[in-house]
Amino acid sequence: MAQRVLSDASNMGEALVSGVRMVFCALILARFLALGGAHAEGGAAAAWLQLPLLLGSIAVSAMALWAARRRMFGAKLLVASTVLDAVFAHASLLSTVLWHGPHYTGLLRMPDPAAAIAVAFITALRLSPSAAWIGTAANLLLMGGLTAVDFHVNAGKATYGAKELLLLFIFIGSAGVFASVICGIARRLVLDAGTASAHIERARTNLRALLREHHDVRTLLSAARLRADLLLREPMGASAPGHASALVQDLGELTRFIESVKTRTLGELTLIEDATAVNVSATLRRAVEVVQTRFARVRFELEGTAGLARAANDVCVRIVGGERGLTHVVTNLFVNACEGDGRQGARTVRISVAPNPALHRVLLSVSDDGPGFQPGLLEGERLRGGTTKPEGSGLGMLLVSGLVEASGGTLRACNPPEGGARVEVTLPSSG
Repeated sequence: MAQRVLSDASNMGEALVSGVRMVFCALILARFLALGGAHAEGGAAAAWLQLPLLLGSIAVSAMALWAARRRMFGAKLLVASTVLDAVFAHASLLSTVLWHGPHYTGLLRMPDPAAAIAVAFITALRLSPSAAWIGTAANLLLMGGLTAVDFHVNAGKATYGAKELLLLFIFIGSAGVFASVICGIARRLVLDAGTASAHIERARTNLRALLREHHDVRTLLSAARLRADLLLREPMGASAPGHASALVQDLGELTRFIESVKTRTLGELTLIEDATAVNVSATLRRAVEVVQTRFARVRFELEGTAGLARAANDVCVRIVGGERGLTHVVTNLFVNACEGDGRQGARTVRISVAPNPALHRVLLSVSDDGPGFQPGLLEGERLRGGTTKPEGSGLGMLLVSGLVEASGGTLRACNPPEGGARVEVTLPSSG
């Protein structure tokens, strides 16, 4: 979602640049024609260069505007458009170098080269750092080539030297650096806005779903109340066992619905928050204590030596929702391992923490000796959703996967050859 927002913003920037380019070229063309066109300074030769160049630039700008409005510009097209900007800007100066009046004193004595600075600066609108750097390099190379032609053709007229040329190059390079910095800041702002927008839209979708399901809850409550009333009226009647069984079923469905709402709400609240640093060892220890009270027969092991256990105390990860988010992830993994497929669960759950300082990642692995993932629940190493548990919904692991991915991490699941199940969560490290 965030990447799509970034692509849309880049295309909007390209549309703006294309529109400005089209208007600018149209104004230059109008000025050229007002000054006499083929009869102006430079004569027919200059006209043969200027007219096709300006008309071509207007046509290309119109096509680029059409494509950008349809979100057709990717990274490569943005770079190509930036290079074309530089080519059009410097090609339009070529007629000034080749055909000029008697008072010509060199290209850098005229205001026209300032166009290269403007072209380098507006690359920031495309939100592509590569386009900004490549566009700046193209402007510097073309300006260098153009001044070389000026020195060669107008050796006796050009009165500027290396100092003026170096100053112009500094201006163009500075505009490019400034554009790349602005581009990076704008990209982060757009990505943050896109992520926030995605969270809000997801929250709206789930809220609408909950409101639709509210009707089903009221139906279940009405049915349960009716069953209870019938039991009160005829507590010893022949139909009492049937009413009691139906009441238990209705209450079970209500319980599952409430658990589903609780899980989804917790997931949504967690995703709204920012990614913060969390101590892995402390969170694992608390989560194990909580799950152990429910599954007293299961043994939890931290794999590795005591040194590894001590090292884990210093390992921190960045995750959306902070400590609550990581607790939600590991608790779901532990409970799923303990419950297994709903009929057979694990006797031993092994937990390992493996920091990778080179990649700034932390691998958290949870494996067990249970029945493993049933067929249909895995798609390669990704969880497809669903559950084999009689009272499960499959929402828990889907929300865990979404939480990990929103934090910039990955979640992989498999049935290892030695049996059981293993889930590997990779999260960005902090520090």
